[in-house]
Amino acid sequence: MADNFIEKRKGSWRRLEDLLDDVQGLRGIRALSRKQVRELGRSYRRTAADLAIARVESRDQRLSSYLNNLVIRAHGLVYRAETNGLQRIWVFYRDEFPALFRQTSRYTLAIFFMFVTISLFSFVATWRNDDFAEFAHLNSQAVQAVKDGHKWWEALNDGAPVGAAAIIANNIGVALRTFALSIFPVLGTVQALLPTSLQFGAINALAVKYGMKLKLWSFVAGHGVLEFAAIFIAGGAGLLLGLSILMPGDRTRGEALVLSGSMAIKLLAGCIPILIIAGCIEGFISPTLLHWGYKFGVSAITAIGLAVYLGKSPKLKTESHLVTKPNV
Repeated sequence: MADNFIEKRKGSWRRLEDLLDDVQGLRGIRALSRKQVRELGRSYRRTAADLAIARVESRDQRLSSYLNNLVIRAHGLVYRAETNGLQRIWVFYRDEFPALFRQTSRYTLAIFFMFVTISLFSFVATWRNDDFAEFAHLNSQAVQAVKDGHKWWEALNDGAPVGAAAIIANNIGVALRTFALSIFPVLGTVQALLPTSLQFGAINALAVKYGMKLKLWSFVAGHGVLEFAAIFIAGGAGLLLGLSILMPGDRTRGEALVLSGSMAIKLLAGCIPILIIAGCIEGFISPTLLHWGYKFGVSAITAIGLAVYLGKSPKLKTESHLVTKPNV
């Protein structure tokens, strides 16, 4: 990068540093006047643009690291100044989470394809030999219930509120486990997906084999879209973080950990409401005696709603560095 660019812009960078230093005291952003807050926002956006230019045109890693750290310091302050409290939460779920999902969707797709591959293997193995269901650690009572044509999940009707709470807690636990193990790419990811995907393939094979497919699928349909989507996103977040640390590209591992870690945690946080909704459906709708058509209707509505939500264009202008894909 030309020296005159650095000479021209370094004054602005130093000014941003000065503003950030002023905010480090106990008063935080309140230490700045309204004019200074606006100046902080402008300086932050200019520095973010300078960082993008430096990454493309400069081979000076020290300059890129300096600007990157400056942008990271400024980002939290800028967005805390622009939004706060419940408004921040609303903006996150309305705009930032869908944007992050789209930018990191390749990791979610990787988790999805791993799950499908293992489930297909389990399906074929169980179809050929029922005993594989035991290897898949499928509950023996569930296996026998499918063979006898009994809908064991109707027992959830006995205590729907309690059942829904337990389901939500279990689903969140599965998502957290998938996230945590996926930080260890491939081996950890497979380990996280193995129990659920083996059981999913095995129970579906038995349901098809013994004429229970419509009954089983009508039970799973209502909550399945949201539940599996959230688990795949959580696993993708862990995979993103793990691969970024292993292969940080032109960043240091510390920088990769900060940037990708922030993205991963936000993705995980975005899954929580999805899992809560899925748990409520599984507790109050899925096990009921409603006609299967209504349950598949719920499935279609959740699928369309999730696709629209995650695919929508954000109302806020998202800074490119906030959703930068890890260099893997």
